[in-house]
Amino acid sequence: MIAPAVVALLLIQGYPLVRLLVLSTQDFGPRSLFTGQADFVGLGNFTEVFGDPDFRAVLVRTVVFTVLCVALLMVLGFLLSHLLTGVAPWARVMTTVCLVLVWAMPMVAATLVWQWMYQPQYGVANWLLTKLRIFGDLSAYDWFSHPNQALGLIILLTVWKGLPFVALTLFAARGQISESLYEAARLDGAGTLQTFRHITVPILRPVLAILTVLEVIWSMNSFTPIWVLTQGGPDGRTTTLGVLAYLTAFSRNDYGSGASIAVVTVLILAVFSVFYVRRISDQAEQGGTA
Repeated sequence: MIAPAVVALLLIQGYPLVRLLVLSTQDFGPRSLFTGQADFVGLGNFTEVFGDPDFRAVLVRTVVFTVLCVALLMVLGFLLSHLLTGVAPWARVMTTVCLVLVWAMPMVAATLVWQWMYQPQYGVANWLLTKLRIFGDLSAYDWFSHPNQALGLIILLTVWKGLPFVALTLFAARGQISESLYEAARLDGAGTLQTFRHITVPILRPVLAILTVLEVIWSMNSFTPIWVLTQGGPDGRTTTLGVLAYLTAFSRNDYGSGASIAVVTVLILAVFSVFYVRRISDQAEQGGTA
């Protein structure tokens, strides 16, 4: 019964992945696009990529970017899901509708809105901050010309766009926990933090594991917000692995090296996913045995 799904995955993901692996071992340049022939270089592309100081800086930046995005998403998502369980029904419906609208907005459209908000001359964010008179006159301030501010805005955009999925998933999972468990804990004198630690987190651990893996994959592969807002600039200071692979392949016409960067990204995510899922499974088994 799962054969159709397996075949579909092999066709949609298996073949492109194999083709990517083959391309990463070839000296595939503009000439190869016309001739269809490329010299086999083995691990030469990987050696060149790992020997590039810019690649190491991009790798560190990608890890930091991913960690910050995932940490903010999980913390804010948990807080928002907890808020949804305690508000009035009408407030819960309004909040859920707003979250769904944010989630349903295409990433390109959301990124363009974000870009307009922080436009130097006419951006509403600059206008509002100037009116508040906290940071001085920011009416002509260009956020995206400063690397740290630009990367911070990209992180905020990524978190804002991904927050509905995390919050609504945790809210749905939280609704499956019996209130009798919390009532029994309160009768035993447990406080909010104790019930959160000993009831909520253990029961939601499988959901948290899946969300963490998914958000790590999506954050590390984030391309649209970075490309639309900064195209990896200024001076490459907002470039991540996904953007670097695109620039290497399509701007420098070095398709083999671009493919090798993409393969490195896939391997990093695969190793993390396997390690994290196995660790969560071991913890679940130890908890079940105990």
